[in-house]
Amino acid sequence: MPIYSDPKAPTPEGSSGELDVTIHASNSNVNSSIANSPLLTKLNNLRLICGEIVNDHNVQLGIIVLIVINAIMMGVATFDFVSENPKVDNVFEKTDLAFLIIFTIELGMQLIYHGWTFYKDGWLVFDFIIVVLSWSFASLQIIRAFRIFRALRIITRIETMRNLVAALFDIMPRLGAITALLLLIFYIFAVLFTQLFGDLELSAPF
Repeated sequence: MPIYSDPKAPTPEGSSGELDVTIHASNSNVNSSIANSPLLTKLNNLRLICGEIVNDHNVQLGIIVLIVINAIMMGVATFDFVSENPKVDNVFEKTDLAFLIIFTIELGMQLIYHGWTFYKDGWLVFDFIIVVLSWSFASLQIIRAFRIFRALRIITRIETMRNLVAALFDIMPRLGAITALLLLIFYIFAVLFTQLFGDLELSAPF
């Protein structure tokens, strides 16, 4: 005959049910104490402050202006009155370094705010690569010319440009098919006209 236990019967002391409840309550208390720790609270407040500052519309507009000014200065730096004058060139170099520091601070605040989700945003990763490469190649005179690619960061700031780039990537396979079709048409007519008119002589030599 099967034996049924009474659900209302008290659980013996030291049983697994009471132990599971005790462990669960203990873990909940630990997690609650960790979540409410002053250090984590301060870090979370810092993260929110960084996000509020760096994602502010006026701040982003200021970053766009700085990117444009930096790009213009890199273009002006190619003129002889800058490159051939050590003092002027030094001023441009220090100004460019100041721009790079500002961009690095802005990127660092984005990293603090987003945490590990930072790397899930392709545009932020693009910014990160540009800034890191700018620091990596800062001491190499030849590669320093590629600093102008820093101006591409403006794409990540303007939504219209981001949408345009995304649209270009979306239609890239179709562009490949269109290019292949045009090349095929050019090839067909090239062979056709070569066979039809290849033996004709020009009336006047060039």
